[in-house]
Amino acid sequence: MTLSASSLFLPGIYPLITSRDPLQTLTGKDNLGMGYTEHGEQYMLKPGGMLGVAEFVGARISEACGIPACQPTIVTIQGINGPEHVFGSRIESGVHKFDQSNPRQWQSIMNLCHNRRAFSAMLAIDLTLGNDDRHWRNWLVQPTTNHHGVQGFGLRALDFSRAWPRRHPALHPLRHEAPATWNATRNWELLGVTFDWIAFYSACATISALPATWLSRSVLTPLTGVFLTSSQADVLCQWWASSLQTQVIEAIYSLENGVRP
Repeated sequence: MTLSASSLFLPGIYPLITSRDPLQTLTGKDNLGMGYTEHGEQYMLKPGGMLGVAEFVGARISEACGIPACQPTIVTIQGINGPEHVFGSRIESGVHKFDQSNPRQWQSIMNLCHNRRAFSAMLAIDLTLGNDDRHWRNWLVQPTTNHHGVQGFGLRALDFSRAWPRRHPALHPLRHEAPATWNATRNWELLGVTFDWIAFYSACATISALPATWLSRSVLTPLTGVFLTSSQADVLCQWWASSLQTQVIEAIYSLENGVRP
């Protein structure tokens, strides 16, 4: 969303991108490249609007379900018509780098993973939000130590740009436009991931209990006037209140009577 000339632009509220590398897109067709602040912070940039809202919604639901997520950020870039707010995902230090398309390397990660139930819980989130792009590169792996002092790895979720409300209403769990999310589940056993019904049901229960007031206060209000209008926020809250629990039921049905990981 481009700021109008009359907008009260206060430097420092959102990180200011002072230099950009549009060719360094890493993965994902929605990416705008890498941005850098004057302090050397790096952000993977994506458009704002409903795509940016989707990133915030996915991250907040993940956190509510106990899955660590990469923190979504609003950043400011210099657009053609002046300062413009877009979505930024900060590039964090300490990330374990490996070939995420290599099953053997994933197996070694899963052998030492402290929160492997995140895969099953995230499936509940992705099916509810209609996210059809949960491929194996949409996880962040970080070295961590559990409460027993055992060193291993922790999973963090990222990339919800193809989820609701970028696509509104959310895609039905069994009618995704792209196969990435379901295809990834078919490789779970190969990579050492075991489907956990308890984690899946628990996430479904958590999601269905989140009221529209939670969505409004925790996610949409800070984005209103930046990525969406008040009327758009009202429409999204109405869908949440009327259709969210139906989406959760369809997600459960899809596994109990349809496609299984």
